[in-house]
Amino acid sequence: MPPPNIRQLSAFNAVMKSGSVTEAAERLFVTQPAVTKLLKGFEEACGFTLFDRGQGRLKPTAEARQLFAETEKLEAGMTRIARLAESIRNLERGEVSAVTFPALSMQIAPQAGAALLGRHPEIGLQLFSRTSRSVEDTMVTGKADFGISLRPSTFPSLRAEKFEEMFFYVAMPSGHRLAAKDRLAMKDLDGEPFVALGREDLSYPLIEAAFQRAGSRYNPIAEVHMANAACEMVAEGAGISVVLSITSAGPQDQRLTFRRLSEPLTMTSWLITPKGERLSMLASELLADMRARIRRLQEPECLEQGSGTG
Repeated sequence: MPPPNIRQLSAFNAVMKSGSVTEAAERLFVTQPAVTKLLKGFEEACGFTLFDRGQGRLKPTAEARQLFAETEKLEAGMTRIARLAESIRNLERGEVSAVTFPALSMQIAPQAGAALLGRHPEIGLQLFSRTSRSVEDTMVTGKADFGISLRPSTFPSLRAEKFEEMFFYVAMPSGHRLAAKDRLAMKDLDGEPFVALGREDLSYPLIEAAFQRAGSRYNPIAEVHMANAACEMVAEGAGISVVLSITSAGPQDQRLTFRRLSEPLTMTSWLITPKGERLSMLASELLADMRARIRRLQEPECLEQGSGTG
């Protein structure tokens, strides 16, 4: 005999609760013959009689009452599963975690995370900040759903794909003479007091090489660990700096001005995910929001304020 199925179980429970095939059919929104057929199949699957039939009513047998004590629990469990599935489908439940390089973790990631919580307040959210060299370590240990780094992963258990090309902007004090220009060439930065990110930062060799290609004098007066620190020094008048576009994503600082480079200088960001695994709907939504914010920030008409690289 085939095992009982969910539809048979639902018909049995409906008859047990209502006491008749007619009312059970109304509860289940099916015809009476359909309920009768389901009951017959359920009895055959169980291997014993469930109802004594007579005078237009069904009288449950002792075996049926014993069985109903368990089938009612099972049906209630199925209802809870259906509700849980609906909550997950509607992104009302679940958890999402992401690890990003510092520049992204300062503004873009928390902004996108806050927006996600605003849409789905019952979810759990974790945002980690790691250097690009450490993002893949976090991913290997399974602590995050996805990572965004400025270098691709080499771990065989991880998948790396290009995420977004990020532009570099020139940061300068608002009253600086170069602020009169809409775009700046590297030659415009010749000899300017320069607040650099540390030599261990992945942007350092790119910026130094850009000065060399332009034949401009590179004049670093200070090295700092984070782009937000560089921007604070710039805002205080110490010099200028070149930072990733996402550094400008934070609250506006009237002391600070950003300008694009006429010869675009870019750095590739990489999306790191577990190989062979599909992102959850929540993780995909968070990732899409972060991508959209980066792209909006790099539109020609949008130059805002903010901080950090990696």
